[in-house]
Amino acid sequence: MGPLGFSERLLWMQFLEPDGRMTPVLSQITDLPQVPDAELVDSLMMICRRLCEDLAGGSVAMLLSRPGPAGITAEERVWARRLTEAAAAAEVALWPVHLANDRELVVVPPDELVSVRAATA
Repeated sequence: MGPLGFSERLLWMQFLEPDGRMTPVLSQITDLPQVPDAELVDSLMMICRRLCEDLAGGSVAMLLSRPGPAGITAEERVWARRLTEAAAAAEVALWPVHLANDRELVVVPPDELVSVRAATA
């Protein structure tokens, strides 16, 4: 990936073999909306499901990156929650969603996903 510091918001995807070894391809999705809609995330997870099946039980790790200061934004919490929920619904083995900005790389902790769910319920 390179050092921290980003010029745009991206969703990075890394597929892993069933034994946890990374596949050689690191994919990026550009032109992300501020907050994902259900159709976008569901379509993405259907693609992930097919690729994980091709890996005979693989998994996927996702990282949201953006320019700017440290911290998790409300929009990033929504992204993480929707990705996590869509992966579960599509039966995709998803690693915890990570976030990167110009200052830090962090995992979205489970309590952040719960707080978003409670605020939007």
